[in-house]
Amino acid sequence: PQARAGIISTVEVLKVMEAFVNEPNYTVWSDLSCNLGILGTLLSHTDFHDDIQAFVRDVFSPIGDRLGWDPKPGEGHLDALLRGLVLGKLGKAGHKATLEEARRRFKEHVEGKHILSADLRSPVYVTVLKHGDSSTLDTMLKLHKQADMQEEKNRIERVLGAISQPELIQKVLTFALS
Repeated sequence: PQARAGIISTVEVLKVMEAFVNEPNYTVWSDLSCNLGILGTLLSHTDFHDDIQAFVRDVFSPIGDRLGWDPKPGEGHLDALLRGLVLGKLGKAGHKATLEEARRRFKEHVEGKHILSADLRSPVYVTVLKHGDSSTLDTMLKLHKQADMQEEKNRIERVLGAISQPELIQKVLTFALS
């Protein structure tokens, strides 16, 4: 908040964020994620966009590696929330291994081979959409149509904004208005 008010520099804020790299607390990561999201939005159409994405990948990679994709024995609810948050952040930022795994799991989910757990659906959906094409969007809209639970329909509706190709944004808007 102080950086947004112009009191301290963005560089100082980023240095503070880096200090939390070994933090296991969900609330801390949620706050970091939120602030980096705001910063990412502010820098989205500037020369710093790629730098902030690289920073996100650097900061979130260690915790992403530690959490992995699958629940561990004795894990609590906050660990599942943290996993979803971290994988979503890494995926949106274009972290290569996360993107590849999200695409693999999405494909298996769509084919009915291995259904994604509820806590992994949003991060996987966001990742494949952000870096997807028109066929990814079509698949997502098909999943929406086939979903029998309102919760799943809502989940898909929430992630459609991740689509980044300008020509597909119109398709999302048309869907949203229908």
